[in-house]
Amino acid sequence: MAATAPHFDRMVPAAPDAVGSLRRELRRWARRQGASPATQASVALAFSEAATSIIGEAPAGGGQPRPMMLEAWVDGDELSVRVSHPSQRVSRPAADVGHGFGLAIIARVCDRFEVRRRAERPGTAWLMIFRLEREPERSSRRQLSRSSPRR
Repeated sequence: MAATAPHFDRMVPAAPDAVGSLRRELRRWARRQGASPATQASVALAFSEAATSIIGEAPAGGGQPRPMMLEAWVDGDELSVRVSHPSQRVSRPAADVGHGFGLAIIARVCDRFEVRRRAERPGTAWLMIFRLEREPERSSRRQLSRSSPRR
């Protein structure tokens, strides 16, 4: 399968209604890169958990949500996903909200995972790296069914 658009780059408001469609779009992109269904599912789950944690930090008071940036790229046999936002602090799981479970899920489905301050501007970046287990190429030859006569 030929890879298309080797870099995925989106910016959306950090709001709950943005997560589902972005997750589906990211999963389709991973599939086009040749990721196996298991890798696609891990990418989608990790992104959802990171986005949920970011949205949970949204400022109270009903102000406009800040932007959430999503980047993904393939480098060799690794698929990397970075979710970032302009929060002034590094994310810390709130015990009463259950974010600790989200962090544990991300750490479980990724090969490498880190949360750190962004170097280039204020905010936090979540970097999730997955081994790109590619889906096997499908044979273009037709397989004979058991009911087909063999010659």
